[in-house]
Amino acid sequence: MEDFIFTPIVLAVGLAIHAIALRLHGREEGRLLTLSFAGHVASGFAQVLLVLYYFTGGGDMLTYHREGVVLASLLRADFFQFAPEIGKIFLQQDGVIPFEFYSGASTASMSCASGFLMFLTGDSLFAAVQVVAIAAYASQVMLFRAFAADIRDAARLPLLTGLLLLPSAVFWSSGLLKEPLVFCALGPLLLSLRWLASGSRRIQAVLLALPAAVIIAVLKPYVLIAVSVASSIYYLATRFQSRAVALRPFAIVTALALTFGGITLANRYFLKGDSENTASALASQRRVGYEVEGGSNYYLDSATGGEDLANRSVSQELLLAPLALFTALYRPLIFEARNAVQLANAIEATALFVLSIQLVRRRRWATLVAEIRRSPVLAFCAAFTLVLAIGTGLATSNLGTLSRYRAPMMPFFFALLMVLRQPLVARSPAAPSPAKALTPVAAE
Repeated sequence: MEDFIFTPIVLAVGLAIHAIALRLHGREEGRLLTLSFAGHVASGFAQVLLVLYYFTGGGDMLTYHREGVVLASLLRADFFQFAPEIGKIFLQQDGVIPFEFYSGASTASMSCASGFLMFLTGDSLFAAVQVVAIAAYASQVMLFRAFAADIRDAARLPLLTGLLLLPSAVFWSSGLLKEPLVFCALGPLLLSLRWLASGSRRIQAVLLALPAAVIIAVLKPYVLIAVSVASSIYYLATRFQSRAVALRPFAIVTALALTFGGITLANRYFLKGDSENTASALASQRRVGYEVEGGSNYYLDSATGGEDLANRSVSQELLLAPLALFTALYRPLIFEARNAVQLANAIEATALFVLSIQLVRRRRWATLVAEIRRSPVLAFCAAFTLVLAIGTGLATSNLGTLSRYRAPMMPFFFALLMVLRQPLVARSPAAPSPAKALTPVAAE
């Protein structure tokens, strides 16, 4: 019964959000927004049907739903007693509740987030998934709004297409899982950073950035590392275009502070042991995957390596980086697909590989690098994709879950390819205009 009550309400709210988005964009952009919105809604329903009737093991989504229902019942019994305690567990602190999680850390945080969603949606899995799907759509719109002011009008449609219409990104951002919630937080975080960089809406930016950064840090902390590095590069690119040379030392200091701040917050949740470093954490996650037998496992190094993972060095992990990068961006290959879902992912990965090869063949590397350096938006997309692709490739060991894990970075990679494929369009950024990202675009 809850599905028939709460799901239509969520969809109605989603349609209202989409209507607002349409009013802020022109006719051509509106068509793409409508395709993305419809894709997210359809993907949300498809995700639930797949875990209920296709995947015999049920999957993580049903586990989060079951644990979320239990937590929601506690919230309904005594909200003011249990909400703070569940919030502590979400932040990976010690909270007191009459319920024991099967696993801790980010998985427990995800279950707590599911508990609040179940509380709001009457325990309806369909409604909760649609909340996430619509929030992911809104996040993608925010991403475009954050970048639109720093790219010329001729490149807006390719950018919008890349950010909103990659099939795997739409599909995997529309479920009750960690990656979709991270994706929901990316848009608000980057839009707030754009506001801060332009000196506008500073209070709103801080209020928007803090919860978004915390959500990413507790669920997928290495994504926050990629955001910090890419945001610093974006900030430097915008500041170095200024003729005021005196601003450059300050810009460098600010960029370094942003990088180290994000990495510090991410490491607070990513590194579990006092003697652990980022390299050993990545290797440990990869080795855990090796120990779980699966038909879609892949191995970047020896599955039975005997070295001390606690002493794993950065240089040892960097030796695996090229293979990890290729794996994260272009696998599974067609012949590696083991089921229908993997086949769809393999077809998309192959298409992206072909687009990349065409781009490199038609244009010189020096030209591509120069264009990326001239555009803060393209520099951000390239840096975010590079850092997150290497991290995802190094931490993952199963092709079946790879497409889901890499979903937060793929719109940026696709947007980079789409914009760079326009060789006749001048893509040097427009003059900084803090208000442009928030001003409705006249219909064409």
